[in-house]
Amino acid sequence: MSVLDNLQPGVVFHFFEELCNIPHGSGNLQKISDYLVSFAKERGYEVEQDKELNVIIKAPGTAGYEDKEPVILQGHMDMVAVKEDSCDIDMKTDGLRVTTDGEYVWAEGTSLGGDDGIAVAYCLAILDSKDIPHPPLEVVITTNEETGMFGAAAIDLSGLKGKRMINIDNEEEGVFITSCAGGARVYSKLSMEQENADGTKCTVAVSGLLGGHSGEMIKCGRGNANHIAGRILYRLSKEMSVKLISIDGGVADNAIPSNATLRFVVDNGDVDKAQTIVKAVLEEVKGELEAKDEGVDISFATEGASKVLAFNCKDTERVAKMITIMPDGVQAMSAMVAGLVETSLNLGIVKTEGKVVTLEQSVRSSVESSKKVLIDKLLTIGEMFGAEVTVSGEYPGWKFRQHSGLRDHMVRVYQDMYGKAPQVQAIHAGLECGILSEKIDDLDCISIGPDMKDIHSTGEKLSVKSTANVWAYLVEVLKQF
Repeated sequence: MSVLDNLQPGVVFHFFEELCNIPHGSGNLQKISDYLVSFAKERGYEVEQDKELNVIIKAPGTAGYEDKEPVILQGHMDMVAVKEDSCDIDMKTDGLRVTTDGEYVWAEGTSLGGDDGIAVAYCLAILDSKDIPHPPLEVVITTNEETGMFGAAAIDLSGLKGKRMINIDNEEEGVFITSCAGGARVYSKLSMEQENADGTKCTVAVSGLLGGHSGEMIKCGRGNANHIAGRILYRLSKEMSVKLISIDGGVADNAIPSNATLRFVVDNGDVDKAQTIVKAVLEEVKGELEAKDEGVDISFATEGASKVLAFNCKDTERVAKMITIMPDGVQAMSAMVAGLVETSLNLGIVKTEGKVVTLEQSVRSSVESSKKVLIDKLLTIGEMFGAEVTVSGEYPGWKFRQHSGLRDHMVRVYQDMYGKAPQVQAIHAGLECGILSEKIDDLDCISIGPDMKDIHSTGEKLSVKSTANVWAYLVEVLKQF
């Protein structure tokens, strides 16, 4: 018996659990893409799979809907695959341990991938049904959205006939997204020299932070473990001779890092002083994050006197200063939409590989010129510190459409079903609607989805009741086209 068998709508949770049994973190998508192709072929649908593993499935309209204008349903198949340190799951090869209490669905020790597995499950449930009325459907499931919307950027939509697209990549029921920020990834690589270092090897671990989606949660002011680790390294480098062994933190550039580990060598006589500095930073950070991210912790451990390969003091200071000087978090709020973040960035990943320390950042803005200025700032900082900086995965924002037949239709159906109007909003997170709108002339888009909590983190939860509500609503929307 499957874990989610007793949940309703049964067909949606059936397919969602099947998807959860297939590893599908960004960059690890061959199996899930092939699963979608097999699903379509088994049911006799026209299906395309491109070299980026994007999948397009076309289904004819049901009886009485054959000649209606096609509707595009869209989501992405990849997830941000993160896990707790104690979890023994290999997210590249193992399925998730999905569980439920009847109110929420989550995965034990890992992220759930409701973003955007629930969109795929909805689409499969509709395509599998024999009694849901709908116009011709063009289902577009893209790849590697979470790492830069690379699938959406590469996909060929010239064979589609639809001009109306329902994106199912929102995490709040009753909220209709109609525009979003543009963004980019910025990678800064610091190449440095290593030497044999004598002294005491120390390990500092930053943990206990909430993390979360760097678009949706950046406004909450949550702690960034990578910046905290850089802050500690900077403070140490000002007070003593310190040689960095490695600095590593974060799992995705669009997820606020909840953990980071700093390893370094100090003179044997400076160990107590180093520990005092770490404790002082912890107290400062606790005060700064009080009521915003109060679970923060920083541990300090030593391995005694040893001889290890480490970066010299000058390069260690270079890394510390570069992280310290880099902007992070909210840079500007919108003057047009109350409470909306206009421009932000997130240092999502810091990793040490051999002689190279790499910083990976996600930049977002609903104002294209502001996005460019922030990228230029990062390029300039990298140049100052001798880093090799590259920009990747740049994508446009999705501009609000003054006149939208699709929005009018979906608002009317919502009002008829629930007796109230939905919230029509712009968001700071990135969606594929901007990229896909550039591929189809006059594409009319809207984004919906069920309630989810703490996406991109091990605390991610999907609401069962909301999943059912959005399913009933989506079915009614298709029926009334």
